[in-house]
Order: sequence, then C-alpha cells, then structure tokens
Amino acid sequence: MKETFGQYIRSLREERGLTQRALSQAVGFRSLAHLSDIESGKRNPAQDTFAKFAKALGVTVHDLECRDIRGPIEAAKVLFGRKPEMVGAFLTIIEVAQKMDAEELVARVKMARPETGSSDAAAKVRIESTPVARQVKPPEKEKREQPEAFKPLPQPTLF
Repeated sequence: MKETFGQYIRSLREERGLTQRALSQAVGFRSLAHLSDIESGKRNPAQDTFAKFAKALGVTVHDLECRDIRGPIEAAKVLFGRKPEMVGAFLTIIEVAQKMDAEELVARVKMARPETGSSDAAAKVRIESTPVARQVKPPEKEKREQPEAFKPLPQPTLF
C-alpha cells in the first residue's frame, strides 16, 4: 500500500528527530492538533503549507505535492458550485466506499453508469433502482419555503 501524505510527513519528521511540537511551530500551526490530524489522515494541509513543510523537512515542494492524493479538488468545487445537490451524493459515496475495497467500488461504478451501446431502458432501470443520496441541509437559521421550481431534485447515486 502506498504511503499517505500524513504518513510521509510523520516519517520525515521522525527521521529528522523532530517532535510534532517543533514541526508545528516551524510550519506556523497554532495548534499541535493540526499537525496530528494531518499525520493521521483526518485533515489535509492547505496548498500554501506545502512550502513551509518542504523548508522545515528539507524536501522539495514537488516531492510533497506528488504525495498529495486528494484528487481534483478544484473540479469538485466547480461541480458543487453548479450542482450543490451533488455534495450529498458524494458524501454518500465516500461513506459507503470506506467499507469496501477499490475493486468493488470500481465494479459498482461500472455497473451504475450506462455502457456505450447499451439501451437507454437498461441504463434507466439501473439508475432508478439505486437509492437516492441524502441531501445536505443548510444551517437551521431561518426556514423559508422555496417555490417548487427552485427545489433541488434528488440525484441518483451508485449505492
């Protein structure tokens, strides 16, 4: 299994004899928990932090960026900006994907998407038989009823 970004940071820190406190201070974190969360994989560092990590650990920024496997974050932000209802679908996918291996996830994605040359009816049956993702609710400040035309439609998911 490939070493995660956090595991790589931890191994570099330990190789150099640095404590979490010393590295946290060198990077400019206000809290030791921030680095701990990065090393354990609970949190991802901001893009501007890579240069600080690189300087403190004596590696290149490119070396760190190569180990950042978060994926196309900007593309996701654009998608969610255009279709906010997709956030719920992706959260459901992530929740379910954590309980399976990569091969099973890929098999389910292939099963759920229409193949080239397959009938529209078969694709429709696959999509309709898939449970709908939970919607992400806005904070409970003030509930205003939206006109029917503006309510988001439930999106099909893979699971």
